[in-house]
Amino acid sequence: MGASLPIPRELADFLALPPPQSMLLRGPPGAGKTSLALALLQSFPGSRYFVTNRVPTDDVLRAFPWLGANGHHGIQVIDNTTADSGFATAARALLREGPLVVSDDPAVTRDLREFLWLPEPLQETWSRLNPDRPSLVVLDSWDALVESYLADRGPAANGGSPSRADVERSLLRRMGSARTHLLFVLEREEQTQLDYLVNGVAVASREVVDGRLERWLTLYKLRGVRIENALYPYSLESARFECIVPPKPYGEVLGGRFTPAPDHLPGFLWPGSRAFADAFGRLPLGRTSLLEVAEDVPNQVPQILLAPMLAETVERGGRVIVVPNSNTLPDDTWDALHGAVERHRFLAQVRFLLPPAGPNESPSAFEQMIVRLGGPVDAAPVSPSDDIGLDQFLRSGSTPEAPGLFIVSLQGLVSIATALGIAMSPELAIRLPGQIQQAVRGAPIHAIAVGSASSQLFEPLRSTAALRLHLRQVQGRLFLHGSDPWTPKFVLTEGSESAPYGLLRVV
Repeated sequence: MGASLPIPRELADFLALPPPQSMLLRGPPGAGKTSLALALLQSFPGSRYFVTNRVPTDDVLRAFPWLGANGHHGIQVIDNTTADSGFATAARALLREGPLVVSDDPAVTRDLREFLWLPEPLQETWSRLNPDRPSLVVLDSWDALVESYLADRGPAANGGSPSRADVERSLLRRMGSARTHLLFVLEREEQTQLDYLVNGVAVASREVVDGRLERWLTLYKLRGVRIENALYPYSLESARFECIVPPKPYGEVLGGRFTPAPDHLPGFLWPGSRAFADAFGRLPLGRTSLLEVAEDVPNQVPQILLAPMLAETVERGGRVIVVPNSNTLPDDTWDALHGAVERHRFLAQVRFLLPPAGPNESPSAFEQMIVRLGGPVDAAPVSPSDDIGLDQFLRSGSTPEAPGLFIVSLQGLVSIATALGIAMSPELAIRLPGQIQQAVRGAPIHAIAVGSASSQLFEPLRSTAALRLHLRQVQGRLFLHGSDPWTPKFVLTEGSESAPYGLLRVV
């Protein structure tokens, strides 16, 4: 879980360095290089130039509709897709300007010749630079520009034709005398001398994981900038580059708040989050959802998704039963709500089903909400005062207008079964949803089973589940997707004052 930013902090710091600075961005077609290049231009405070060498300006504007507004957002687009910028043009320019490049000062002559050997769009860009203002020049793509330039081998002055390496060194020397940041965008995967000459190197990549696309940006080198996070997942949602920064400690994530339901939809429970509803829909009553969690996902993370559902249920007057895992107590669930519901309503409308207390387990401040099942305990628990049993508890408080919620951790269920002397098996697990519905005699509730993706108890539940979600962690970022029904992949992001969390679609 992390925040969504237009560009990584390290790249923002790189753009803030005193010019001149140079950087290359490499990646395969479709990796999002142009999107990142435009995001860098948007973030730059000085003059901004985008030299397009592969895609005409009209196509760029169609691919990035936002770029066409507000005068291209101050970005000057230089279209080189139809220009004649090969050796023949450069040679004609040298011959035409020959008398002008003859000087008593060899350095002046060399500088003028070097300038005239540069591809024409670079000459034009150079002529637009304001010497009193820093600038950022993006060459997209440098491969297309330099290959087109070198392809037309016309006559050269003094019998010399520059190589690609000569052109690159010449360009970096010239830009080195200006207040300019220069970004090369390349498709080539192999390293060249440019990797060593520039100040920064970043690589964009894409891969298919779980049948869904993931994109990652790797920062290999940024001279003058401390790289704290070298890897950033990102999305190209709405044709904009958005990267995900590493998460805060989960104790600092203000989950639990919920987004009230915009309307009442009979037969469904609002999940407490508009982001969740937009991505996966509402929760059908009388059905079960599965949240399959990878082994390395911290215990607090599922709470971020479940706490808004619990808060929404309590706020609407419904009842909630929770079977937490062995590491989670009612106190933890209360803390995860961050004041989203009133304490007296939490006490009255939520019950926790737990095994007997262990010898080292501290007393809970919410002992009156706990129903313990299993062998003898050192001290008899205080039974809920308002109900005879859990089935009556749900029936008495769950109505179509105020549906109930049953959250069960498979690991917690195994702990209770063990305490009761029952061997929990997949055959027993598959009867669980039906047994719950039978116990509450058709009361409108939704059940959510949470557990390790490798748990055998999930197998019999999958065929009957209304929703199957998968949660995994990569480099501290949390990826969430649905397999039934199929959904794209999302990255879990921090919420705001009006939302418990965000879901950034990965496209």
